[in-house]
Amino acid sequence: MNFMVFLKGKKKIMEMVMCKEKKEIRQKLLQILLCLTKEDIKRRSKNVENRLENLSEYKKAKNVMVYYPLKGEVDILGMIRKAMMFKRFFFPVMELKSKNLRVFEVSNLDKDFVLGPYGVREPDTKKTREAVVSEIDMVIIPGLGFDRQKNRLGRGAGFYDRFLKKLTSSITKVGIAFDLQILENLPVNLSLDQKIDFIVSENFII
Repeated sequence: MNFMVFLKGKKKIMEMVMCKEKKEIRQKLLQILLCLTKEDIKRRSKNVENRLENLSEYKKAKNVMVYYPLKGEVDILGMIRKAMMFKRFFFPVMELKSKNLRVFEVSNLDKDFVLGPYGVREPDTKKTREAVVSEIDMVIIPGLGFDRQKNRLGRGAGFYDRFLKKLTSSITKVGIAFDLQILENLPVNLSLDQKIDFIVSENFII
């Protein structure tokens, strides 16, 4: 057998194994997150907000990309609403064909959103201004899981990994999560999965 063919076959098998591992971890974490009550999420999210607000990089950032939470995700909308007096906030819009993210500045959390793909609330592109990535100082990123090496496990579509790959090192990348979402190690595809700079949870900053 040709050695290069052998290596390609081995790589393919490893990728399949990794995909299976990721899928199993996603299912377990999603099951746990969807069992959290509204009160749990509110209390836990407040603890994450408190830690995030005290992160010096967040204090310095003027233009911050954030997200609208899905069920079970850390909800920082209260913190965003409070900070809109002195920071600008940007939210992503998904392009399904290219699986890329576009970024729009939002000034009104109550009126500037529409329901997008996968049930995610996104900026109404008719009401909000599209921004260029270079305007952003910090990106605050959700995820299903993170590990202590600052790897992130998303929901599998790759939107954020593609987006993060385009960012310069001057833009701070912060993942936020509940403590239960932080694992010791995650399976990582080095050519696709993007590391982040900080992880902020209820009791930790990594």
